[in-house]
Amino acid sequence: MAIASLSILQTKLVIEPYSIPVHLALSQRFKSLGYSDLAAGYAYKALLLIDEVLEDSGEYHQQALEAAQNFLESSDPDLADAVAGLALQDGVSEKPEDISIDRIMAIASGTWPSPGAVISSSSVVSGYVDIWANGTHRYQLLVHALIECGCLRSAMDLCSRGLQTLEDVPNIDASKLKEASVLIQQKAYSHLKDKDETVDFESVPTSAWPEQGYVRRELYPWNIHEPDRLSEALLRTMNLEMHKVAPKLEVRVTELPVLLPDHSSSDSSASKNTSTVKQLGVFASEDLVPGDIILDETSVLTANNRLNDTLCDACSSDLPELNSTSATATVSCAECDTAIFCSQQCHDLAQATYHAALCDRSIEAIAKDVAPTEAASALYTLLLLRTLAMAETQDVHPLDLTEVKYIWGDFTNNSPAPPESTSTNNNPSSSSSPSDPFHHHPPTLPFTFAANILLPLHMLEKLDIDPFAAAAAARYDIWVFNTLYAKFRGTASARLTGGGHRGRGSVARGPEVGAVHPWWGLANHSCDPNVGWEWGGSVRFVVRGERKRWCRRRWGRRGRRGSGEDETKVGEGGSEDEDGEVEMEEEEKGPLEAGIRKGEEILGHYCDVDLPVGDRRVSISRWDDLIERSSLTIDRNGPLERWEVIVFVKGVGGSHTR
Repeated sequence: MAIASLSILQTKLVIEPYSIPVHLALSQRFKSLGYSDLAAGYAYKALLLIDEVLEDSGEYHQQALEAAQNFLESSDPDLADAVAGLALQDGVSEKPEDISIDRIMAIASGTWPSPGAVISSSSVVSGYVDIWANGTHRYQLLVHALIECGCLRSAMDLCSRGLQTLEDVPNIDASKLKEASVLIQQKAYSHLKDKDETVDFESVPTSAWPEQGYVRRELYPWNIHEPDRLSEALLRTMNLEMHKVAPKLEVRVTELPVLLPDHSSSDSSASKNTSTVKQLGVFASEDLVPGDIILDETSVLTANNRLNDTLCDACSSDLPELNSTSATATVSCAECDTAIFCSQQCHDLAQATYHAALCDRSIEAIAKDVAPTEAASALYTLLLLRTLAMAETQDVHPLDLTEVKYIWGDFTNNSPAPPESTSTNNNPSSSSSPSDPFHHHPPTLPFTFAANILLPLHMLEKLDIDPFAAAAAARYDIWVFNTLYAKFRGTASARLTGGGHRGRGSVARGPEVGAVHPWWGLANHSCDPNVGWEWGGSVRFVVRGERKRWCRRRWGRRGRRGSGEDETKVGEGGSEDEDGEVEMEEEEKGPLEAGIRKGEEILGHYCDVDLPVGDRRVSISRWDDLIERSSLTIDRNGPLERWEVIVFVKGVGGSHTR
């Protein structure tokens, strides 16, 4: 029922894409369903449309004004109720028994007219403008949605802006926004207090308040673009594509261990009884010998967050020096002369797949030369920009692009409980609690107002795409952006420019080049991989030679002799410091057979496979704050002088073999 009513509003949006009431009603509905991130997106778009109605010179002024007039003439009861409900939040004394459009519009004067009263057309339009321009709901929906998403800095900024705007507006009760302001400050204080109990909140600027929250990695009920990745028909299609880059490999369904609890059920025992999950994997279709290059994949879904680095615009490989003999192979775009390619092949591929949408669009400065702490987020943003350009150039929905269609975004599949069926108690353990419509499934997708709403809409503007038009809204909705981000964070890789040499990439600058290679990304991970890989212009899998079988490194504490603490024997190869801390070295248990046999699964790696297992685990945990679930590859001959950050997080929790 709840999703059905949402579908009705989504259909109305197709008919009236510039309608302020439809956007606000959708925002309300999404919020009630537990999608605060989507509620924020629609509330913000409503805010933009209000400005368009008020500003005669606005780009979409005429369309927004006509939509307002159509709303007034249609007498749509669903939207009228939504509008009235919002208006009543602004302090109207009472709600009449019968709501009419004229009566709603008359709120602009602060009173309800008597039933049957007639308002002139000019008064109606004027009232329409006033009600949306001056009502606190102009900001209220957006502010509360951002609070729930954890974007406290943006929520406070918008709340303050709303209070300032409405300060001199008569007959407006701004108490709701003032309450929101207090709530934001309380949440910010609690967050800072958790990090530092001695914090002086009054001295902390709002710029230090939390801005990144987390939302659900959602397989939305209305997403018709996500394929059945485990079906035989799709596997045949995927293998046709896989054979283009890896003729000796094939995609199969495999069972992987569940490494994270199953939050899709309120029954905690469910996760204990489920030891595996079905996902995709890559397998050898014939015997493979050490040194074989078994996958060679080039992708144009790439990104570079450095403004002046010399990289191929298509594959992001490093361009040759200008005075080198290989420099003659480089080609630039004849139209914009700013995009440079390493070869004619990359030039032609770019023109056919994405560059037509970006050519001469002044997008060079988007997410470039950011602070090191923002480097990873910038790459995800730029991957989104490239995806939008690919969709426009190829005239397809972004989620239908081959580069992203088959990627799994670690999605959850639960639909929210409808508001009318939820319990009224506030017990957080109740699976039907209104505060937890998704049955405790934790939000894991990073979300900010800028990255998930502001920047994507700015990108559409730069690409000369009307974000409100029906066709564009269907392709480039907020839920589409979230879905793409979930897929990128699952399989995107990243590295420094220039191979990490001095004078180019630097560890202090964070990752600088990112890419999505969909077929490489299907391979699962192991702490003892049978292939190595490297990424320059293309990514390659190379079969490893003889591998050694290792036991796990053991960490522990040995009690001091004579202290009465339990003593742990230090085995051969272990070491002990003066405080009794014990580090057990790996034990070599014998060689594994070199090569890969037909039918064996291809298993990749996060970081330098020549490092001991324990060191690899340490390197992953050490850089966890740099990129979510990332790892560090260290050149043994020059620690920290050359490294790659690998973002390679596969599938549903259990898609990493251990």
